[in-house]
Amino acid sequence: MALPTLVDPRKLANQGIVLEGHFDVKHLPRLALAVESIETPLSALIRFEVDEARAKVVNGNLTISVTAICQRCLDPVRVDLATDLAAQVVWSEDQIASVSGDREPWIVGDKMADLSVLLEDEVLLALPLVNYHEQGSCTGDTFLSKDGPSGGEKDDEIVADNPFNILKQLKK
Repeated sequence: MALPTLVDPRKLANQGIVLEGHFDVKHLPRLALAVESIETPLSALIRFEVDEARAKVVNGNLTISVTAICQRCLDPVRVDLATDLAAQVVWSEDQIASVSGDREPWIVGDKMADLSVLLEDEVLLALPLVNYHEQGSCTGDTFLSKDGPSGGEKDDEIVADNPFNILKQLKK
């Protein structure tokens, strides 16, 4: 089932509504620009609630699969993302200070808010900074040494190549 794009989060929180469904690629334009392609729709389970402090809160789980570029071999790599959502509805930037530390503020100035923007923000924040194939299945693995990132050099070779060793000798 497709999720509604525009919602009234305050009303949904007062009623304790749970939404479950998905957003198609057309509702995720910024994500589409950040990755090579979007493989699956954004699936979400979202709970609107009023917490103990009478604040309107939104909790949920999001999952999506995208294709990004592997930074070793520059071939496409599939990235499966799963993230949690924890937000508090506020009316203006002045109320951001009242948001609890375990939640992100969701500024809803008007009665209606775009749910797809909130979910897209969470997915963009969940994207890894650097994408790689699993080791052993990447054509770029040939550039990795078997002894580790130092290229198999021993510690004394690294010290010998240190340009500051010349300064040590001059100091003596």
